[in-house]
Amino acid sequence: MSLVLVIFLTFAACYFIRAKWPVFTVGRRIRGPWALPLVGNVQMISKLKPESLFKIVAEFRAKYRGTYRLWLGPELWVFLHSPAETREALHDTTLTRPVAFQQLSVLIGNGLLISHGKQWETHRRALSPAFHANILNTFAPVIAQHGEELVRKLRATEGSSVEVSDYLFACVLDAIVETSMGKQLNSLTDPHNSYAHAFHKTSELLFKRMTNPLLALDFIFQHTNMYRELSASVAVIHQLMATVIDERIAALKQEESLISGVITAPAEEGIRKQRRTLLDTLLTTQIGGEGLTRSEICDEVNTFVFAGVDTTTAAMCFVLYSLGKYPAEQHKLLTEIEEQLSLGAELTAEALNRLTYLDLFVKEVLRYYTVVPLTGRQTTSDTVIGGRRYCAGITLWIDLYGLAHDAQYFDKPDEFQPLRFAQTQKEHLPPYVYMPFSGGPHICIGRNYALLIMKMLTVQILCNFEVNLRDPHEELVLQSQMVLKSLHGFNLMFRQ
Repeated sequence: MSLVLVIFLTFAACYFIRAKWPVFTVGRRIRGPWALPLVGNVQMISKLKPESLFKIVAEFRAKYRGTYRLWLGPELWVFLHSPAETREALHDTTLTRPVAFQQLSVLIGNGLLISHGKQWETHRRALSPAFHANILNTFAPVIAQHGEELVRKLRATEGSSVEVSDYLFACVLDAIVETSMGKQLNSLTDPHNSYAHAFHKTSELLFKRMTNPLLALDFIFQHTNMYRELSASVAVIHQLMATVIDERIAALKQEESLISGVITAPAEEGIRKQRRTLLDTLLTTQIGGEGLTRSEICDEVNTFVFAGVDTTTAAMCFVLYSLGKYPAEQHKLLTEIEEQLSLGAELTAEALNRLTYLDLFVKEVLRYYTVVPLTGRQTTSDTVIGGRRYCAGITLWIDLYGLAHDAQYFDKPDEFQPLRFAQTQKEHLPPYVYMPFSGGPHICIGRNYALLIMKMLTVQILCNFEVNLRDPHEELVLQSQMVLKSLHGFNLMFRQ
């Protein structure tokens, strides 16, 4: 029996070595920290957590000053360094999303964030009309309403210090759910909202798993309490999605009947009748003469909500943090708002476009804090990136934070300077250096929508409050990709 086991293990080891040998060959030609055979960079495991992963990536970029690698067991991670490598990776059609991203499929299925190939192309083309400027402009009143509710909630704190991410998360979630699904969630006014709680919990658990290599295998993960918590939260989200789709289909049919002159019953409460949503686009889209399946519709809407809420909330947290940390910038913005916007006038997308310094300020926030510091690609066949040949099975990471803080491209990159994005200086910025919404064909489809939310909420808060920090020198704990930043010590004083 022991002989059979030895033979089996020998054959398994030989097969494994043969299968991974091309990857080992690539990895040993790239600089990186010391690694043990098969085990890899075991000394890194404790640092692969959201609160420390980001810091170690920044330290390695500074240390190696070029492309470097990490071994997670037999898995090879390569961190690209230059804009040229980044451009090639983002345009290489043979690359897919990293294997770790597939762990998000429990929530978003095969949505735009992780799909590739023909399905990604057809769905991206089908969804693009939903993000046309004319459509986004119709979202402005909805966002403004939720912004007003946010102001009311903050006023109720009566100037005391608040954990601002809690308020912003609920506000952004309400705005995105209503504009994407047509559903009024009201999580900002209902702290016990089951969908909001489930969504927040799902995001937290998914990113914990993505940054824990010990939970990479489904077999192991499915035997943990984390998996059971995740399943329960996802079930709540999917149930709401099913209900909203049924309601929206009924509402669309009702609108068609009204157009045809047929009298029908009133629409369900909580569903907007006239404003077109992302869900409407998906329900009416035809690809090759056929509509999208119910599963495909759910995947795309869940992807939009999931990808949009955490990143936009984190970005808004950093906007407020920057307002408090740099009072001179806050004063410049308030002055521009007073000069460009009429007192009491409706806040529209067109009005926001006149606020040029606000645009520069938001761009600098997205550069300085880099809400999504990393994005990745997976090799599926032999390919050449930056003059180096890669085989299949290698994860390539694009260091968006490192590029945005490289002194070669940005003057004094560790200083907060919104004017660096003024037109004359922006012209000297190489492509694929500043990419707050990624780049290439897979650039974020909702980038203009996210900017609309950020600018509108910033204006509404500035018109009502003065943002202060308890400690203006307080440092932030920067976390890994798309994880919410916790910002303590805010104080919002009412403006007179």
